[in-house]
Amino acid sequence: MSTITSRLAFATVVSEVKGADLEDTYLTLDSRQIRLLTLEPGKYGDEIVGHLEIVDLKDEPIFEALSYCWGDRTDVCEITVDQHKVCVTRNLYRALQRLRYETIPRQVWADAICINQEDDVEKAHQVNLMRDIFTRASGTTLFIGDYQDDATPFTPFSTEVEPESQAGVENAIALIRKLADNQHIFYLDFNSDASSLPDKSFRVLYKATECIRSLVTQPWWSRMWTVQEAILPADPTVQYGAIKLSWMVFSQAVDNVFGHFQKRCCNMKVRNDLAEEPPIVTFYNKVSAVDRRREDPLPLNMLLGRFRDRKATDARDMIYGVLGLAHDEATTAGIEADYTIETVQLYARIARKLIQLHGDLRPFMQVYHFQGDRLHGLPSWVPDYSLGGDWEYYSVALLYVQDFWKPVDLTPFKPPAGDNPLELDVSGILFDDIIAVGDAVTPCPRKQIMDVFDKWVDLVRSLGYWSSRYPTQEGTYEDNMWMILCRGLIWLNSHNYRMATHEDRQLVEEEIPTIPDGRPVNIDLQLLYFQRFFITRKGYMGLASPDIQVGDTVHVLVGGNTPFIMRKPGQGLSDQSNHFFLVSAAFVHGIMQGGLLPKEEELESFTLV
Repeated sequence: MSTITSRLAFATVVSEVKGADLEDTYLTLDSRQIRLLTLEPGKYGDEIVGHLEIVDLKDEPIFEALSYCWGDRTDVCEITVDQHKVCVTRNLYRALQRLRYETIPRQVWADAICINQEDDVEKAHQVNLMRDIFTRASGTTLFIGDYQDDATPFTPFSTEVEPESQAGVENAIALIRKLADNQHIFYLDFNSDASSLPDKSFRVLYKATECIRSLVTQPWWSRMWTVQEAILPADPTVQYGAIKLSWMVFSQAVDNVFGHFQKRCCNMKVRNDLAEEPPIVTFYNKVSAVDRRREDPLPLNMLLGRFRDRKATDARDMIYGVLGLAHDEATTAGIEADYTIETVQLYARIARKLIQLHGDLRPFMQVYHFQGDRLHGLPSWVPDYSLGGDWEYYSVALLYVQDFWKPVDLTPFKPPAGDNPLELDVSGILFDDIIAVGDAVTPCPRKQIMDVFDKWVDLVRSLGYWSSRYPTQEGTYEDNMWMILCRGLIWLNSHNYRMATHEDRQLVEEEIPTIPDGRPVNIDLQLLYFQRFFITRKGYMGLASPDIQVGDTVHVLVGGNTPFIMRKPGQGLSDQSNHFFLVSAAFVHGIMQGGLLPKEEELESFTLV
């Protein structure tokens, strides 16, 4: 008898056992091989028993895939795999308890058990197969969470339930079904006052929406890996405890909610005293962020920006977690999972490969220095994909509008090969430098945004520019200030815009929709979130990230869709005159549509560090 050291993820052998070593289960994997866990039948609460086997995807094995949130890795429970007692996280334990059939075996793929997490080479190999695993599985369960079983009978739309109880989850599912059936959830005129509602009517419906909020704010919705696990399967099943519902019902529900938003037939925010967004808005945002990608795939760079609010224990998984959704692009660029390189090197490699693949500087649009601490040693020109934040307000809106601008006569940019992979050589011009900056806008109600805008106007007046001719000679500063308010674009719908013309001035100044207190939902003004106003020495007005400073320089670079703000490194960091930090992408009114760059031989060279 000998003590076996298990190589299962987080699996610790807790007893001495006889039999085959678990090493036998971890054979060297061929290119298309995966492991599957067969769960032996049992009732809920019985010991979980299973065995692993190796299969080849080319043989089209029948199995189901499991998507779940790993949870606290120190909170573990015992299961038996191939006659060995091993430990798995409590979240996985609960998922397996719910998935197991009572009378027949069930074969599933669960990453923590089916991938040897201690072997970086194998882990990368299996991550590169994730797209095939989730598209080939006969079914996929999205295990959102679990509740403590209780004997409380379910009463539809009861006000006496806790959102995370079994009855609360049933309440949420019942309301989601109503939304999917296109029923109205609040029978109110759009301008109705909450105080006029019968108390019971309000409490019943609002309690149900609170149950929905609890469902879609479970940790599963915040993990990077669960994005592709929900998008890749054809018709996944959402499961909370023992309660199941097709993802297609969620999809139809958010489609209908959006229709009700547009028609304004239902007041989605009945109370004006709420400090946080309405639960139905939370539901819509969480589900639609994933659901849209099922029908409208995004390129890799956009995926990395769209889901930066997600989390991953390993910062490298902020990249690897979405590769399955951009498989062709990633393959073309030579991007695949590799756990043998460090995060800083990985992020720099990804940014450079995307620049090489597309011939432009699109990764620069996701460079932010104003929120959180960037990874130590990460070059200024490389996005820090590990930084979470309020990216819905900032990066997503700006990512969608970048293609409207062509400040250069765009030709493919091919970054020259350099000796230092953490530096990037670019070419262009130093257009101007910043001489004044105003306050920054943060996500807030419309009135507060307009208060900041008024301060920007005061700054222009204080410099004596207000009645002067703007550098483009198209009117005065007063005549052009409205372009700053709309960032040069008119919002049409969703993520669709058009470039503003002077005929739009009245529309922008007088007809911007009033945004209710609480979280703004009109994307028109989201283009101002986390933006600081500035004026250059030549008199140009613009917007860039909140951390810009007087003395920063405005550059137009080959391959850039926007101008960029750059800064000389501090003393001792670099003594070379052409070395710069990248600070932010920028909007500079009057130079966004090309014609600025001289002939190629007259371009300046800059090295970004």
